[in-house]
Amino acid sequence: MKDVEVNVIKRNGTRAPKDASKILKCIEWACKGLSVSPSSIFEAVGKAVYDGIKTTDIHRLAIGAAAGLISLDNPDANYVAARLLLQEVYKQAADSVHYPHLRSYLIHAHGFGLLDDRMIDASRFDMERLNSAVQTDRDFLFGYLGLQTLADRYFLREKPEGRIIEMPQHFWMRVAMGVALNEAHPTARAIEFYNILSTLEFVSSTPTLFNSGTRHSQLSSCYGNTVYDSISNEEGMHKHASIFGTIEECANLSKYAGGIGTDWTRVRAEGDFIRGTSGISSGVVPYLKIYNDTAVAVNQGGKRKGSFAPYLEPWHPDFLDFIELKKNTGDERKRAHEIYPAGWMPDLFMKRVKAKGVWSFFSPKQYPELHELYGDAFEARYVELEAAGKFVRQMPAVELWRKWLTMLFETGHPWITYKDEMNRRNPQGHVGVIHNSNLCTEIALNNSDDETFVCNLGSVNLSRCNPIKDRARFRDVVHTAMRMLDNVIDINFYPSERARNSNLKHRPVGLGVMGYMEYLVQNGLDFESQAHLDFADCLFEEWSYYAIDASCELAQERGAYPTFEGSLWSKGILPIDTARGPHAGFMDWCELRSRVVRFGMRNSNCMAIAPTATISNIAGTTPCIEAAVDLVYSKTNLSGDFLVIDPTLKYGRPELAKGMFQIDPLWVVRSAAVRQKYIDQAQSTNIFVKKGTKGKVLAEIYETAWELGLKTTYYLRTESQSVEVVPVGVAEAEVKLCSIDNPECEACQ
Repeated sequence: MKDVEVNVIKRNGTRAPKDASKILKCIEWACKGLSVSPSSIFEAVGKAVYDGIKTTDIHRLAIGAAAGLISLDNPDANYVAARLLLQEVYKQAADSVHYPHLRSYLIHAHGFGLLDDRMIDASRFDMERLNSAVQTDRDFLFGYLGLQTLADRYFLREKPEGRIIEMPQHFWMRVAMGVALNEAHPTARAIEFYNILSTLEFVSSTPTLFNSGTRHSQLSSCYGNTVYDSISNEEGMHKHASIFGTIEECANLSKYAGGIGTDWTRVRAEGDFIRGTSGISSGVVPYLKIYNDTAVAVNQGGKRKGSFAPYLEPWHPDFLDFIELKKNTGDERKRAHEIYPAGWMPDLFMKRVKAKGVWSFFSPKQYPELHELYGDAFEARYVELEAAGKFVRQMPAVELWRKWLTMLFETGHPWITYKDEMNRRNPQGHVGVIHNSNLCTEIALNNSDDETFVCNLGSVNLSRCNPIKDRARFRDVVHTAMRMLDNVIDINFYPSERARNSNLKHRPVGLGVMGYMEYLVQNGLDFESQAHLDFADCLFEEWSYYAIDASCELAQERGAYPTFEGSLWSKGILPIDTARGPHAGFMDWCELRSRVVRFGMRNSNCMAIAPTATISNIAGTTPCIEAAVDLVYSKTNLSGDFLVIDPTLKYGRPELAKGMFQIDPLWVVRSAAVRQKYIDQAQSTNIFVKKGTKGKVLAEIYETAWELGLKTTYYLRTESQSVEVVPVGVAEAEVKLCSIDNPECEACQ
């Protein structure tokens, strides 16, 4: 850097001569112990400095220069950029590069009205013990993208666009304390929780990270409700059961950042008779237009549009219109572009497709029992009504399947989810039916006119825990995570009474995983191999065992959930007992089964693998159970452009470090089937296809998913926005595919 007369504007607004030694010292600190030359960053900054520049802009130049060095050959630059960003966070939060005492931070944040009064209660928390537990060196675990994500959107600020007032380890401790508020020994538990959060071994879902310990403790991730077939409430009905009542509830849930799945199957079809007015129904689609516009209008505090997923069963007469909701051509009065439709498919439909049989549509108003039946009972009633000629109309099942797949190709929707497998393996079948999943298709919970399901999520980072090397630590992380998730149920703010009632009665949680692909590469496993499937069988058996074990232990301490009696759990029937295919069999399920029957379960459901798009970035690992889409890609922020390097590339096994489009989707389905044996809920399973994929191949993928016992699939993701495919049975047709609608959705994680 040339020695020229340059004045800078300091943070306090005063002007002073530029001190190049301070700039160099800052950069040298960031590069210490890493294979990055401080001079390369220092020189880049020097070329851009001008008279009157703010010191904050100089620091941003340094961050940008370091980030610009990130490459496959220079991975350490990722951590240099993160350390420089850390300095910026430190100076904003504390005007220092040193952490203040935890108490002073909490009092400061409380003074801005950001924290729950209990967070500064000296009779509740031992501030000295908590402060001593803060490990500031864990700040160096963050990569640049992870820390940037936290700094941009998660750390507390004086006001929404004001300066950061929360340092990274204080952020983790704030989350931990917030989840420990109701514990008998809150200090000890907060430290326990902090130690898995701050090491990135487990990360709670985004709503919990945002709101834990604050005055607004909305910590849940996703919701699911069902619509009764009336415009307004009838006598004796819950106020949110009707069409507009449910839409009102969805607005309230969306206001507080919940992702929502809604079952619309009971709403009468277009052309159905309306007894009260002697009129004719306009069907489901006009109401879905209102549902769509509600998602746009209630835009979650101005942050983003609401995220609504309507579900419909394919025997509903409006299903043909439903599958075209997101089509970009045709009658706009029948389109709803801002929601995420999903089909709730019974087994019988796939049986009819494979047999080239007929498919019949029935009025949900005349035959509401079809909505409440599944499996053999559904099939028997359906066939009985069909034989009696009670259908509205019929068409070849394969023709409907072609239309459905074609719309999936064109718009990515409706997602394909499997009603019967969801209900067949439902531990809570004694208290109701699963009518739909959530926005991200990983939740498998009952709902009704009186209950809206809720699920609280968080994910174990397999790449950080490394179960193969330390099974005891893996067990401890899962047990601590389950305790945290259970605590959320009682601390949580519920935007609707139906949601609160449901969550307190059944207490479901959704423990997930992330870093799976990185973990495979760590252990030298090819995703497309039988060795991978065998490995997954053992891994997820162990994970499932520990989650169920943890819930059983919580039941011994706190009591079983209120509707435990009559559940599959109470009968000693565990997820492995309803699964298709054998389990790995190295855990002592007999002993655990006897304890579950004896002591109960604290949670009706324990496991659900959500997408983790955002929290896996924070943790610096691969998302949920997927590989990354791109192993190297560019991002832009205020400091400039930088590369994001997939973590699997650091292990020196490029043949194993595959992107999702490099993996045969049938291997994705097979691995999902292995996991599903052990999961009492479901998993967000995206299907990735290459350019030129034919409709026949797509049909095979989804039919295989059904045959192997997946409960749901999620997005159909395509290699480009215009991939040539041929729908099933349509020769040489060209159909355009679109990319995933919302790749960074935070509604789940």
